[in-house]
Amino acid sequence: MTHYTNCSEPEQLKTFYNPDQPTQVKKTQLFSIIKNIWRQIGKRLVQGNEPRVWQKRDRFGQTYWYGYDPVTGSSVCRSSEAEMRIWLEERYYR
Repeated sequence: MTHYTNCSEPEQLKTFYNPDQPTQVKKTQLFSIIKNIWRQIGKRLVQGNEPRVWQKRDRFGQTYWYGYDPVTGSSVCRSSEAEMRIWLEERYYR
C-alpha cells in the first residue's frame, strides 16, 4: 500500500519550521517532501487510463486478483489469473 505524504500535516510543518533544527535537516526534509510530490505527479501522468491489476494472498495462501478501471471507476476481484484476463479483454472490447 502506498503512503501519501501530506505536507499540510501540523507535525510536519512544525518540524519543518522549527528554528532550533540545523539548516541541513530542514533542507533534507524539504527535499524529501518535494521528491514525494513529484513522485505522485509522475505516477498520475504515467498511469493515465490504463487498468490496474494486482494480486494478494489471504492468510490461507489463496491468491486473489484485483483490478481497477479508472475510466469507469469499477473494481473487480477474481480468483484466478484467467478470470482476470477475461475481465481485461471484455474491458478492451467495450
